[in-house]
Amino acid sequence: MKLYSGSLYWDKTVDTPYRFEKVKEGKRTQVLIAGGGISGTLCANVLSALGMDVILAEKNKIGIGSSLASTGLLQYRSDKMLCEFADDIGEERGRLFYRMCLEAMDQLTLLNQSLGGKTEYRSIDSLYYASEKKDVEKLVREYALLRKYDFPVEFLNEEQLKRIYQIHKPCALRTWHDADVNPYRLIQSLTRKNIEQGVRYYENTELDLDNIKGNMILTKEGHPIQFENLILTTGYSKIYPIIKDKIIIRRTYAFCSKPMKDDLWKDDVMVWETKNPYLYFRTTMDHRIIGGGLDEDQKELEQDGEKIMAKAKRIAGQIEAIFPNFGIQIDAAWNALFYGSKDGIPFIGKDPDQGNRYYLLGYEGNGMCYSMAGAMILKDDILGKPNLYKDIVRLDRGI
Repeated sequence: MKLYSGSLYWDKTVDTPYRFEKVKEGKRTQVLIAGGGISGTLCANVLSALGMDVILAEKNKIGIGSSLASTGLLQYRSDKMLCEFADDIGEERGRLFYRMCLEAMDQLTLLNQSLGGKTEYRSIDSLYYASEKKDVEKLVREYALLRKYDFPVEFLNEEQLKRIYQIHKPCALRTWHDADVNPYRLIQSLTRKNIEQGVRYYENTELDLDNIKGNMILTKEGHPIQFENLILTTGYSKIYPIIKDKIIIRRTYAFCSKPMKDDLWKDDVMVWETKNPYLYFRTTMDHRIIGGGLDEDQKELEQDGEKIMAKAKRIAGQIEAIFPNFGIQIDAAWNALFYGSKDGIPFIGKDPDQGNRYYLLGYEGNGMCYSMAGAMILKDDILGKPNLYKDIVRLDRGI
């Protein structure tokens, strides 16, 4: 299944990515991870750090799925506000979900510090601005709820937002403990770390996920892999029966600019807005702008390069409406399928009918943060330890 089309950027930043052989004979392992994107890579890291024997099998190449189409904004706040979660699932469960994401962001930051590779990971603040005056009341409510539970947040009124960031909008929330990253470089650095921790990698190894027999699965070429635990981190490439009626599929657009002048805006903050679909954008370490938006309720990719570029230019124009005279020149433009859940929460946890089968499906726009949280939840599940958050993200929850 193709997850994106157009011209990507992140793959051009790594000259010699890791490459691995395919499974050519039967294998045995304590933990088998299906999927070599950021979710599988983080799971492999967390579990192998505990001394577990881990095999990671990827049907294509490591890191070239939806992770490659990510814009690399990492935030503890969700596309869905805490106050909206409070209305839908209750204030306490909403608080716990946001606390899970904040802890995951801190865990990602600590993990990156241990890698020693060039991941282009930066701890960066986020600005979430009110697109229109009618959104101010909602942001005020959101700020009050975040402050109530000691989340890192600051409210900026119209004058402060203009003076500090030269953004002419009614108000904004500034949050920290956020980050941006080159997702492909992060996966490469984690892969190196995982190999050091004993993870066995196999590429071009498609598993027959529709015919899992207890503690054994066959590759499409017929080679058996025996496991004690199976973790499915296949992202958007396969829709499992347990979630098929709980998901929403959209199409989103993004671009990366050519390098621009230094200091594009104050502190290189990541910027997004309350409007739906919303505009979001960030910088890179070599002074490019990466932006995205114009989400559509479409289940098929746009294949026409001219139409993809037209969308990218529209997004760039929206950024230039905020910061005039940028003169953005587009270096890469793409569109990608984006899977969400109907309640705004990812699908993480044990299969309710198969005790040794687990899922880590970071649906929604905070996928990398959810992947980190999910790796910790699954670790606890496999070890038989309690976890404060697993009930919120379980697959068989009512939606």
